[in-house]
Amino acid sequence: MTVVYLIRHAEALSREEWSEQDKDRPLTERGRKQARNIAADLKKSGVSSLRTSPARRCHETVAPLAEALGLKLVVDKGLFEGGGPIELPRDGGIHALCSHGDRIPETLDAFGVAWDKCKKGSVWKLEIDSNGKVAKSQYLPPSD
Repeated sequence: MTVVYLIRHAEALSREEWSEQDKDRPLTERGRKQARNIAADLKKSGVSSLRTSPARRCHETVAPLAEALGLKLVVDKGLFEGGGPIELPRDGGIHALCSHGDRIPETLDAFGVAWDKCKKGSVWKLEIDSNGKVAKSQYLPPSD
């Protein structure tokens, strides 16, 4: 069984408030609190690999988790916005992936997971069986 935590980046400055490249948009103070809460919630989850979209808001969301777990944070262009469903690991490990509000719902749809929420700073825990099917899913709302 592979466990994947799909993390939607925490609250960031709005696109209207940011005049530089969108990928460089930082988290708000609320977003930084959400990021700390994600780290606290997942610290004892057994996560052994941590990947993030190149977007600053994603990196800032999981940096506290990487620090808490003593893991290297791997930037993965395949998690950036606009790319369709995310390819999920199936190696029997426990992984955390930080991505965006378009990619996570597309991934849940592709794996047949019924969902109605994917708020900023939320986490979806997916248990993937040896056939690559999601055997169990759980939505963890943002704690802020």
